[in-house]
Amino acid sequence: MEYQLKKSVLAASITIACVISTSAHATNGYASHGFGIVQKAMGGTAVAGSDNAMNQATNPAALSFGSNNWTAGLDIFVPDRGTSYDSPQYNPGISGADLDANDDGNFPIPEIAYQRHLNDKFSIGIAAYGNGGMNATYDRPIFSQTHNTGIDFSQLFLAPGVSMKLGEKNSIGASLNLVYQRIKIGGVDSFAPFSSDPSNLSNNGYDGSTGAGLTLGWQGQVNDKVTLGLAYRSKTKMSKFDNYSGLLAEQGDFDIPSMITAGVSFKATPKTTIALDFARINYTDVASISNVNNTAQLQGQLLQGVAPADLQGPKLGDDDGAGFGWKDQNVIKLGIKHQLNNRMTLLAGYNHGKAPIPETETAFNVLAPATVEDHLTLGMDYKLSKTSNLTFQYMHAFENKIKGDGTLTAQGPASPGSIIQVGPNPLTDVTAADISMNQNSFGISYTKNF
Repeated sequence: MEYQLKKSVLAASITIACVISTSAHATNGYASHGFGIVQKAMGGTAVAGSDNAMNQATNPAALSFGSNNWTAGLDIFVPDRGTSYDSPQYNPGISGADLDANDDGNFPIPEIAYQRHLNDKFSIGIAAYGNGGMNATYDRPIFSQTHNTGIDFSQLFLAPGVSMKLGEKNSIGASLNLVYQRIKIGGVDSFAPFSSDPSNLSNNGYDGSTGAGLTLGWQGQVNDKVTLGLAYRSKTKMSKFDNYSGLLAEQGDFDIPSMITAGVSFKATPKTTIALDFARINYTDVASISNVNNTAQLQGQLLQGVAPADLQGPKLGDDDGAGFGWKDQNVIKLGIKHQLNNRMTLLAGYNHGKAPIPETETAFNVLAPATVEDHLTLGMDYKLSKTSNLTFQYMHAFENKIKGDGTLTAQGPASPGSIIQVGPNPLTDVTAADISMNQNSFGISYTKNF
């Protein structure tokens, strides 16, 4: 009866998480800096740990270690993002001003996970969580004459998993990542002459996409002090966003890039553990994310009087159409856990990943100003009883600004992907876009061991 009740509670909780999950937002690129409140408080480190059931979101091999438990949490994410560009001649009212992209300000991100050891060899689990996303909602048009510019994009993972012990100290695991993502983009209708499908370019409301992928992992205890971990998440093939097939490359394709994570957990003292993870997110797996902004040649043809239907070259929505120009991202995560007394454990961490946006690609990234690089995390885990814990976390991502390359040459802008047109001539009446962001998040979770 108790086991059936736990299964019912888990199923209901996952359903609730799927229904209420909203946008998770850019920290490491557009991915969360970590999965799980405990893990986020430790800079996102998780691949070599087994703190609770949320470790499986990073490494399913972690299911073999730690106790049977379920955990549920909520993170409140508060980003501050915007852009600025000069337009003294054509629009003096916004010249040099920061344009606020915070019309949508606070975002609740739920998570829930469960793990259970079936016997000495096999363990199972399931996790539901927000993988990442991006949101920028401006209070005025930027790439439109009539509609405010903005984007809202989010991803939800539902990941059942299994692990198998190889002896007492090693484990391998796998999870099936069932993914739902949705997107809404508005205020980019000025790009219509460059679109392969102008009716599916902008202001078409929310569109959903589904797909599936795998995460494979290994975790091994070298000795009583050192544990190693390695995990690989495959590229996730997603169905297309048909409502935005005239904007996103490959006719609305927006797959999820592959990621590999390796790390170590070191028990420095009986009460202090230090964790270090290295992750690589392969954004160049996905054309709509990594293609460079190549609309300059189309703009030049328009200036010469070529009709939009006769423009030559890749258009928005084509396989090689313009994207956000992102590079692959390497991320270093450091976490510390110190048991202060029998009830309280202190948590802290640091996370660094160079922003994937080059200074030559800031224009489209007005929609996705994923500029932050350095994150500081703090937290506390409090034992309520012998079988339950309450965990708190705080994350601050320091502000970082990427200044667009505004160099002009006799042939026009040196870096067209960083340029916003502010006058009638797309070769001379232009200015560079600067983008910036900082973030805070506050989270709480409850864990029950059984």
